[in-house]
Amino acid sequence: MIKKILLVFAFISIALGSFSANLSKDNMIINLNDNTWITNQIAEKIKNIGSYMYNIKIKDAMSNSINISDYDVTMNIFTNSKENITIAFGYFDGGGFSYSEESGETDDWVEKFATKTLETLSFQRFLYGENWDVLQITFWKGVDEYPVFQNNKIYLVSDRYIGNREIYIFDFEEATEKKIPLEYSAEYFPDISPNNEYLAFQTTLFGKWDIVLYNLKTKEIQRISPTDKNAYSPYFYDNTLVLFTMDEDSGQWTEVWVYDLYYHKLEKLTESKDLLKFRPTKWDGNKISFYGVDHQTANMNVYVVDEENSISPLIAQPNNQTDNWSNGSELLVYSEFNGTYFSIYEYDNGEKRNLSGMLTNDCFYPTYTPDKKYVFFTNYYSESDIFVINREKINVNEQSYWSDLNN
Repeated sequence: MIKKILLVFAFISIALGSFSANLSKDNMIINLNDNTWITNQIAEKIKNIGSYMYNIKIKDAMSNSINISDYDVTMNIFTNSKENITIAFGYFDGGGFSYSEESGETDDWVEKFATKTLETLSFQRFLYGENWDVLQITFWKGVDEYPVFQNNKIYLVSDRYIGNREIYIFDFEEATEKKIPLEYSAEYFPDISPNNEYLAFQTTLFGKWDIVLYNLKTKEIQRISPTDKNAYSPYFYDNTLVLFTMDEDSGQWTEVWVYDLYYHKLEKLTESKDLLKFRPTKWDGNKISFYGVDHQTANMNVYVVDEENSISPLIAQPNNQTDNWSNGSELLVYSEFNGTYFSIYEYDNGEKRNLSGMLTNDCFYPTYTPDKKYVFFTNYYSESDIFVINREKINVNEQSYWSDLNN
């Protein structure tokens, strides 16, 4: 009997490991409609930079036909020499995509075209695709981090094109790309107000770490942190209140502060010298959660500030937790070290579950979409890119998996 129990336990362990194994890649076929240098180079570049998300096959469009049903994405590439335009277009289960621009002749142009093609595809698959659990959103060879998604736009930090970290805004519906032009400073932790009027972010624009507001209509920038203290990781509590943390005693620890946009008033919310506090967020009604670094142990854990501003551990376990985020609901998403790498976890009513167990890389900076159906985050493999998890699909797959196992 004991031997049987051990065998069953071993089977469950192996099966569970299989369930949370590496990402299952989607299959893509690229049809080349001509044999020019440009189309061949673009196809090879897409195959290279898209290899984490896709198994990609390249073929001549005039060669033997294939079974389209074997592929999740079908892409066509051709160059219109007369109009000097290169076009990539195709379809997937649920919709289609198209990207085009004036043809170029350099390796940098090929890299950019391939990247924009894959990102346009991802925007459309996110909006209309029906068969994905995890989706890679950005494919830039450099840094893409700190995603926040709202109103079909994603706000993130990227160093694309000029090598400096700036805030980009990608509109999924319009397939457009904009940035806040701050070429001589570094930006981190963007957050968008619920009414879509302001961006808050951390910046070195004034020679230290500051929190600023960016008016999306007027393009004006307003510093809301004091001139004599470093400030970090802003978050919109609502349309007029912005949370962030700020240095105390020359950076020996940090406290949580709130800025009122209407009254132009700054107020300290916590008073605790034993923690470095970062990324405050509204959670479970009017509570505030943050992750703190303990001065004595250097451990990172998630804490909660109640309505009386009293601090207590929320997730206090041996493994380090960081980068917590919520949108005021009972759900909290964060990154936790599992002994090998950091994974994205969700905390719900005292229970937690690993959302990114299929990714065997460090994952940080998770955020929910407003409807909480999706979680955006940064995946660090050979580079850092933005990914998104379909929470509903993962829930269904987990339930189906355990049902099959029990039967």
